[in-house]
Amino acid sequence: MPSYEYAKFAKIYPTTGRYTNQGFQARVTLPSSKSLPQGGSYINTYCGMAGFECGVSVKYAPEFKDSRTGTYQWHWFANGPEGLHDGPMCEYRDGDSVHIKLLRLDNEHVQFIVNGTTVYTSKGTYGTSTYSIDGTCARYIIGAEYTRYSSLPSSLPNWKLSFSRLQISEMMFKNAAGSWINVNSGNAVASLAHTPSGVSTPSPVDFNGVSNELANGRYAVSMSV
Repeated sequence: MPSYEYAKFAKIYPTTGRYTNQGFQARVTLPSSKSLPQGGSYINTYCGMAGFECGVSVKYAPEFKDSRTGTYQWHWFANGPEGLHDGPMCEYRDGDSVHIKLLRLDNEHVQFIVNGTTVYTSKGTYGTSTYSIDGTCARYIIGAEYTRYSSLPSSLPNWKLSFSRLQISEMMFKNAAGSWINVNSGNAVASLAHTPSGVSTPSPVDFNGVSNELANGRYAVSMSV
């Protein structure tokens, strides 16, 4: 059964060696405040490569509710061809700084590192030609989903999910030779996107707070409604 996400995204990817790079890493400073308006809505921020999406997320769901604060808080996740693996619930709180690193090892296993600790290593191997072009690309994604549909609706409701500044810094990509390269405006680009296609999206169409400082290896978005 098809699934149609009502979602908004920011994407950062290296233009240098785009489809042969071996990893991506960054420090994410989580929003200090957010509003998840309904069950299932979420915010994800992650590195992607070779079919894997690994990062930090929060969701309007009981398991994400922090009993200490009564709010929904964050944990790490590793999603990909070997299923979903995730860390302790509510391990990170609004405003925390978390460093994430996704890379292909010399033996072509994929590894995910959070705050300097290896939390997941793939059982299988994944070469640069294993996946489609978009799935292979080493990249960084910020995503927020308000809701989803089993069939494409004729119209979309007004967007209600909001969050304060979510910043990515210290961005680097691992090139085909195995060297880590600082991300800057000369070797990477950033863009905004939204889904679903085929139906008009109410304003604001994309994230409406953007600070593009790729020249200094930083990028940030926020969403106000």
